[in-house]
Amino acid sequence: MAAKSQRQSTELADLGEGLDRSDFWLFAPLIAIVVAMPLALVALTSAGLWFAAHHSDLSVARPRADTFASRFVEPPKPEVFVR
Repeated sequence: MAAKSQRQSTELADLGEGLDRSDFWLFAPLIAIVVAMPLALVALTSAGLWFAAHHSDLSVARPRADTFASRFVEPPKPEVFVR
């Protein structure tokens, strides 16, 4: 068990060996995404909820939903039929 943990610690040390303080700019996009993504999610959710709360008029009856058959309007029938 001790050999395995020592091997893992040396592997981790080898991975970070080439990074120094001048390479921290590589993590800037990751940090920007971690900060911006929750803010964007909260802003979009808040805007959606506000829009739903203020722009939905539930007191007015909604028009009937269109059906497929309503697209084909029958022409008016004449009052007098010619034989």
